[in-house]
Amino acid sequence: WGIGYVFLNVLASKLTTVFLSWLIERTSDMDIPAVTLIVFGVGMVLFMLPPIPGLPIYLTAGIVLVSVGMTSMGLVGAIGYAFGVSLVLKLCACSVQQALIGAQLGGNIGIRQLVSINSEGVRAMRVVLSDRGMTARKVAVLVGGPDWPVSVLCGILGLDLLPVLVGTIPVVALIVPTVLCGSFAYMGSLENEDGSDLYPWSDTMGAVASAFSAGAMFYFTLSAAGAVKSTLANDQLQIDAIPMDEEVAEADAAAQKKASVYGQATSWHNVPILVKLCLILSALAMMGCVYLLVLFNAQCFREYDLMYTIREHLGGKWYNIVLPLGQWALGFFVVSYLLLAGVFEAWAKRQTAKALREMESAEETTPLTASEAATYA
Repeated sequence: WGIGYVFLNVLASKLTTVFLSWLIERTSDMDIPAVTLIVFGVGMVLFMLPPIPGLPIYLTAGIVLVSVGMTSMGLVGAIGYAFGVSLVLKLCACSVQQALIGAQLGGNIGIRQLVSINSEGVRAMRVVLSDRGMTARKVAVLVGGPDWPVSVLCGILGLDLLPVLVGTIPVVALIVPTVLCGSFAYMGSLENEDGSDLYPWSDTMGAVASAFSAGAMFYFTLSAAGAVKSTLANDQLQIDAIPMDEEVAEADAAAQKKASVYGQATSWHNVPILVKLCLILSALAMMGCVYLLVLFNAQCFREYDLMYTIREHLGGKWYNIVLPLGQWALGFFVVSYLLLAGVFEAWAKRQTAKALREMESAEETTPLTASEAATYA
């Protein structure tokens, strides 16, 4: 959980914001076709990264496309254009995630095992996503679920692309307020010749749009969870009718055996003193890292948003967003990870492999019973 928190809090939040602010600055003097291609290309790349949500991409589109396009299209036209580009970008990303990533990964037993394809939850999601048309529960899962995992899962499950894309269209309920939020942020930076705000109401409207965006995201997320829970409770016959993946079932059995051996091999009384010490230090370092990031986040990272520039607000160096206390926190993270993966996990894997070899050797040398010998005879 600590690794996941640091990854999401630093990479998916802070660094993505810095990168997108740099993109906004670099595209400010370009024409609308070039900016559209850049936003589309960068958006596609970001959508391919599992931890990156769609909201910062839509927010950036609302800033970049409106700032560049309002000269030729007018303010309203540029905002509408940003809506359209964002929706097309989302649907294209879903298509790539489902058809080119999920569908290809679906043939891999390990991947199907990783997503727990035989679990009740995933089978319930298959029932929901297989609904014909645009049902409420299907829309809730497609829009309220995390972007990359849901689309890739659709490909792994072998679902048809077109119905999934149709069910994704209501994402406009998220795109519209998020793009507006970015547009109002840009409008708030514009001034008249006398230095007064050109759109003095933009900050207020930006707050309203942000509230609508957060509310829509909250609603769809809760609806997605509720849809799966309701399906588990009310559609058990449909879930049971889905055949089990036998290859994955066999892999699960082997994994369960390995997990049992791993648990026995890594029992606390079997762990050497030095490895125990490394594990304890790893846990303490991760706790220190997370506590610093949670309780003292403002002292770990500089305040930074999409309308800032690296040159003006970070002294021209993107990594200046990390303050000294943040460097300590990230240092604790690195130490924790190295101790966990480099020492404990490496030792645990060796012990597990050794125990499995001993079990296999014992099974091969165990003599047959009289009944087994008679059977083979």
